[in-house]
Amino acid sequence: MTNDFIEYWAAAKLLINNGNAYSPVDLLRLQSSVGWSAAEPLLMWNPPWTLPLVLPFGLLDYDTAQFIWFMLHTLIIFLGAQLLWRLYAGNPTPSRTCWVALLGFTPVYFVLLLGQIAPLILAGLIGFLFAVRRQAWLCAGACLAVASIKPHLVYLLWIVALLWVVREHKWRVAIGFILTFVVMAGLPFLFDSQIYGRYVTLLSDRTVTLPQDWATPTIGTTVNALVGNQAPWLRWVPALGGALWVSRYWQVNAMQWDWTGDLPLILLASVATAPFSWTFDYVVLLPAVVQCASFISSSTARRPARWVPVLYLSLCLIALIGKIFVRNDFWYFWLAPAFLVLYLWGHHKGNGMADLYQVSAIR
Repeated sequence: MTNDFIEYWAAAKLLINNGNAYSPVDLLRLQSSVGWSAAEPLLMWNPPWTLPLVLPFGLLDYDTAQFIWFMLHTLIIFLGAQLLWRLYAGNPTPSRTCWVALLGFTPVYFVLLLGQIAPLILAGLIGFLFAVRRQAWLCAGACLAVASIKPHLVYLLWIVALLWVVREHKWRVAIGFILTFVVMAGLPFLFDSQIYGRYVTLLSDRTVTLPQDWATPTIGTTVNALVGNQAPWLRWVPALGGALWVSRYWQVNAMQWDWTGDLPLILLASVATAPFSWTFDYVVLLPAVVQCASFISSSTARRPARWVPVLYLSLCLIALIGKIFVRNDFWYFWLAPAFLVLYLWGHHKGNGMADLYQVSAIR
C-alpha cells in the first residue's frame, strides 16, 4: 500500500544515488515502480535540510522502509504521550484520562495512515521541553532544529524562541540550533552540490501543483475562497495576526516564562493561524492535549472543566466520521481554531492556566 511516505522514500533514494531529489520526472518514475498510479508524482516540498532525517529510509526497499517509518512514528506518538504526561502530571504512569485523550485525538490516525512527517516535528518539540527542563541547552537547540523541517507550521515558536534566547542569554541554545541546522543543511551537499538550486527551481515550476495552489484547511485559505480565490495574499493575514498576538503575549509573560506551561498555547495559536497546514499536521498539538488531560484529571480542576473532554471528544469524532464522507482536507478549516478555542475556554472556565503554570513550576 502506498501513502505519502512515498515522497520521502523516493527523494531519499534519488539523493543517495546522486540524483535530483526534487525532479518531478525522476520522482514519478521511481514512485511508479512501487505502485504509485497518479499522473503527477508526490513531491517532497520540505526544504533540503529535511533530507538527512529521511536518508536512511532510502537505503531500504519501499515496503520495509514504510513499515519501519510507521513503527517509528507510532513509537514517537505513544512514548511521547507518556513522557509528556510525566512532565505535566508528575506521574510516570499515564492515567485513563491521558489514554482517552490520546486515543481520541484523530490527527494521530490521520498522520499514521498517511505516513506524513509531522511526528518527527513532535519528537523535536518533546525533546526541547525535556532538554529545557534539564537545562541541557545545547540539546534544546538541537531539538528545535529538528522541528524546523516544517518551519511555517510552528512559526510562532521561532519568534518566541528568539526573544527568549536574547532575553535570557541562552546562547548555548542558539549554538545547539545553529550547529545542528548546519549539519542538517550541509549533509545533502555531499550527495548533490546543486540541491538548493534544484529546490528553488521546483518552487517556481508551473508544470506541477505548487504549495500556494493547495486548498489547505487554514483560515486564510478559507477567506480567500470566500472572495473567489482572487486574493492569495489573504493566506498570510492570520499569520500576521498571530505574530502580533504572540509579541503581546511575550511582553506580558516574559518575566515568568515557562516553556512547559506556555508551549502548548504557542503551538495551538501557530497551527490555527499558519498559512499552510493539514489536519495530519495537528499531531504536533499533542503537548496541549496531554497538558489539558493532566489538568482535567486533577481533583481541583475536574468540576469547572467537566465539559471540556466531552466537547474535545465530540470534535475529534466529528472529524473522524467526517473523513469517511468528506476527504478533502479543506473542509476541516474549522478544526484547529476549534481546538484553540476549546483550550482557551477550558482554562478560563477553571482558571486553569494559572494552576498549570504553578504545577509546571513545582514539577
